[in-house]
Amino acid sequence: MRICLCLTMCFILSSVHAQPLTKEGPSSKDLFDAIHVVVGPSARSLDPIAIAVPRCAVSKDVCATIDETLTKDLTISGYFKVLDRQSFIANPELETLTYTNFADWANIGARYVVKFEVLKGSHGNDIEFRLLSVPDQKVISCKNQSHKGVPNASVRKVTHDFVNSLIEVITGKAGIFGSRIVLSVKTGQMERSIAVLDMDGSNFSIVVKNGSSNMFPKWAPGGKILYTSMLPGYPTLYLGDVRITNDTREYRGAVFTPDGKHICASVNLDGQSDLVLLDPKTGEIIKNITNTPYDEVSPSFSKDGSMIAYVSNKTGHPQVYVIKSDGTGERRLTMAGAYNTSPRFGPDGRVLFVGMDDFVTDIFSIDLAGNMTRLTQDQGNNRDPAWSPDGRYIVFLSDRTGRWKVWIMTEDGRYQFPITEEAMEFATPDWGF
Repeated sequence: MRICLCLTMCFILSSVHAQPLTKEGPSSKDLFDAIHVVVGPSARSLDPIAIAVPRCAVSKDVCATIDETLTKDLTISGYFKVLDRQSFIANPELETLTYTNFADWANIGARYVVKFEVLKGSHGNDIEFRLLSVPDQKVISCKNQSHKGVPNASVRKVTHDFVNSLIEVITGKAGIFGSRIVLSVKTGQMERSIAVLDMDGSNFSIVVKNGSSNMFPKWAPGGKILYTSMLPGYPTLYLGDVRITNDTREYRGAVFTPDGKHICASVNLDGQSDLVLLDPKTGEIIKNITNTPYDEVSPSFSKDGSMIAYVSNKTGHPQVYVIKSDGTGERRLTMAGAYNTSPRFGPDGRVLFVGMDDFVTDIFSIDLAGNMTRLTQDQGNNRDPAWSPDGRYIVFLSDRTGRWKVWIMTEDGRYQFPITEEAMEFATPDWGF
């Protein structure tokens, strides 16, 4: 039985009416109403944080962008519960960067308060952020809290920078807002394009659009994008706008090795799909890694490059396997369920995958010892997971609202948020800096 290469292609190329996508992610209200799906034990609770009414001496649009970005970032981070301003009792006329009535914030249950003001500088917007600890009644110093001469186009970026520093001060590890997600999106009846967007759903843009079907994008060294395109009439590999493979074999599911020296791809050889190593400059096959009479697809490297997770139909149904990068030590990883696909190695060695149960797909993680954790449940179909670069988050697709959208969840699956408002036929996201 062929593993679903055809099924994957047919699923991705299925005709769905394309909808325009706004450049911004979901509104602050949408995030307040986001579903917190508890699917496993977790000792971590959300810290209540208040974003004070800002002091704004410039365009209201600039301050609104900062305000909305703070709300989105702090909510999506999975560390904070952003308090509704309707609950505030502090006098906004008296609250400044240098004066805080901590009792008023304590009385509404805030653990932290974020303040900001924006003044008109000689070369742009002068922006000041502050983080305050309510129990300690003091300002917590953060990197990236002062910015001079910020152009309007960079307001969102400096806000991301401040939130990343805020997260670092509180958790010990900086946030990754401003990182980018690449994915495939349907843009025409027979066309799929490659698009990128920020972690918070903003700055959506099409980067590859050529009238053909472009699929399975992966971040490559230097910020380039590796993907499969049907432009020549059959699936072949491109890096940016440069074609890599020049033969007529069918290539899908390619990824760079962690050291950036080679590409591992699934290629049709003699009627079945094998995992091979390619020279990224010439497209020549260097080595057949799996070389079996079965289908092997969807390669994903461990952080150190020593192992590859992939899907094989050796048992008659798709299951997740791991193998050493030299082609030895193959073993089956998923032992439960008859349909397990889309493996993605994480920075800590855990592997994400999609399992099907009663024709519903959900996302799981599994370690190399076979210990499995369910990350989604009873929330529609969930598929195409990918780790954030730091392993703290997972991007995935879900139809739980009735239409496929891009979602982000914390690594334990406890907090899950949509980052796209418009429904489009998205597929196979990949996350990078």
